Amino acid sequence: MEKKRSIKTKNILRFAIWILILSFVVICVCYLSWAALFRPVPGNQPELSVKEKEYFNEMEGKEGWDYVRRSVYNINKSGESLHQRLVDLDKDYAYMFRTKINDSITFFSLPNKTEDTIALHLYNHIIHKSPRLKKIIIIFNYDEDLNERASIGHSRTEEYAVRGKRLVKLKHDTE
Repeated sequence: MEKKRSIKTKNILRFAIWILILSFVVICVCYLSWAALFRPVPGNQPELSVKEKEYFNEMEGKEGWDYVRRSVYNINKSGESLHQRLVDLDKDYAYMFRTKINDSITFFSLPNKTEDTIALHLYNHIIHKSPRLKKIIIIFNYDEDLNERASIGHSRTEEYAVRGKRLVKLKHDTE
C-alpha cells in the first residue's frame, strides 16, 4: 500500500514539475514576443537628404556644437506622437532637431533667436514646406558636470506649428 502511494506521489510530483516548466517556458516566450513589439526599430527614420547632411555637418562644425541629429515622427490632429514603428511621410508628422552643446559658454551665449533662425531655415530650405509637416521642435542640450558622479542637464526647447504655409512659434509656460 505504501509503495502505491509513493509511486502515485512521485507521478504527481513529476506531473507538477513538468507543468511548472512548461508554464515558465510559455510565459518567457509570451513576454519576449510582447517586448519585441515595443522595441524601437533601427532604420525607422527616413534617410537624411543631401541638404540635411550638409546643414548638419555645418552645424557640427561650429565650435562647441556636437551631435546634431533629427528625428521625424507621425502625430495625430492634436499634435501628439502616434508611437508608430515606421514613419509615414504621407501622414501628418513632426520634425525634431536636436543638438548637444559641449561647453557652458557656448550654451549660455546662444542668441535668443537661434531657434527661430534654425526652424525657418529647416522649413524653407531643407524640408521645402512639406504639406504634411505640422510641427518643428528645436532642442539644445548641455550637460554640466558637477563632479565625478553628478551632472546637471540644461535644455532650451522651442516648438513651431505650421499653419497654412507659415511657421508660428508656440508659447510655453515658463516656471
